[in-house]
Amino acid sequence: MGPLTVRRAAALSVVLAAGVLVHPPLSQTPDAGLDPEIARMAGEISPAEIRATVDALAGFGTRHSRSATASAARGIGAARRWIEAHLSRSAQAPASRMTVELDAWEDENARIARTRFVNIMAIIPAAQPEAATRWYIAGGHYDSRNSDPKDAEGDAPGANDDASGTAVVLELARVLAARRLDANLLLVAFDGEEHGLIGSRRLAALAPQRGWQVAGMITNDIVGGTLGGNGVKDSTTIRCFSGGSREPGGADSSSREWARYLRTQAERYDLSARIRMVFRIDRFGRGGDHIPFHEAGWPALRLTEAAEDYTRQHQNVRTESGVSYGDVPGMVSADYVARVARANVAALVSAALAPAPPSDLKIAGAVTQDTVLTWKRGLEPDLAGYAIYMRETTEPMWERRIWAGAVESFTLKGISIDNSFFGVAAVDTSGHESPVALPTRG
Repeated sequence: MGPLTVRRAAALSVVLAAGVLVHPPLSQTPDAGLDPEIARMAGEISPAEIRATVDALAGFGTRHSRSATASAARGIGAARRWIEAHLSRSAQAPASRMTVELDAWEDENARIARTRFVNIMAIIPAAQPEAATRWYIAGGHYDSRNSDPKDAEGDAPGANDDASGTAVVLELARVLAARRLDANLLLVAFDGEEHGLIGSRRLAALAPQRGWQVAGMITNDIVGGTLGGNGVKDSTTIRCFSGGSREPGGADSSSREWARYLRTQAERYDLSARIRMVFRIDRFGRGGDHIPFHEAGWPALRLTEAAEDYTRQHQNVRTESGVSYGDVPGMVSADYVARVARANVAALVSAALAPAPPSDLKIAGAVTQDTVLTWKRGLEPDLAGYAIYMRETTEPMWERRIWAGAVESFTLKGISIDNSFFGVAAVDTSGHESPVALPTRG
């Protein structure tokens, strides 16, 4: 189904089941239509800037984590300095609120020898004190590899895997550096993804040490191809992978909810992109930089192209029997990468401008005719209230939205807890709405 629309109180007086109306009475809900500023931000994403980034990063020959660091023209060191300089220019732009930070460490890894890794981070701090610990993260990895994961000398241009995702990060930094967002935004180019998600595991462990509450994380990985190895061309579909809960019988999760939110916001802002939800942590038997965050219990998802071409991934650049191999810039569509970047904007900015999802959310209703939701009200000064969401257990997306108002509990009269899934979102006075929080048993 398409994006959920938010209606006025009269339109929300709907019969939910067997003629039973929602109780307590519905009040007027803020209009959560399009925020013109978010639409403008998405419109500022530039395919030309993305093209220049992909070409520049591929031009360093290889970005293997153990490749040259002293050369000005080749290897991961040159690429690292180029990315840092690019982010620094955005940080130095007029009215920018962004700072750039390098996190460097040495790591002993079973796949390669002891190596110095560096995550390159751009931070846009929260403008609302109540959101000082709430963080949204978008990343892509800047390291690359060819057919031999230990080959630090041979060419590994890594145009799609993952200069494309790094280009998303740099473009988000350029567009968002001067924006005032309620919550913190971290944009990161990860190192060491190709050798076991080293950079993202580092950041996922570092976040709680710094007191960060990660409210949503997106990794952009292999987001540039429009022609799959199956010969199918698809320039609009973006696959969105999200893992389920590890709780017994719990297929849903905060990561799945974050994926629903991204799809809803992308559709709301009509970004000419179709978000295909895939309820799997990642492609079968494979992984990405969102996984350490999901494993830590934070909402995290992966965006990737509609259909992959494996002749272009982890391959030496060559031609065999008339077939071209290698991850070269000519196979990356800047327009497609821009679509992915706009989906990032829609989700990240919408969430970072909204209040935090309700905390301590509980649900009760076993062996009764009613379902009761309770939560702890947030402290944001612009908090308007809360919206209740419902869907059938077999439906992937939310189907019903009920405005509850500025309350801390809500009773769905005559609605059995057994037959539906439920959630609650927070809404501010401007209509910005948080991702839906999922309840635990009361």
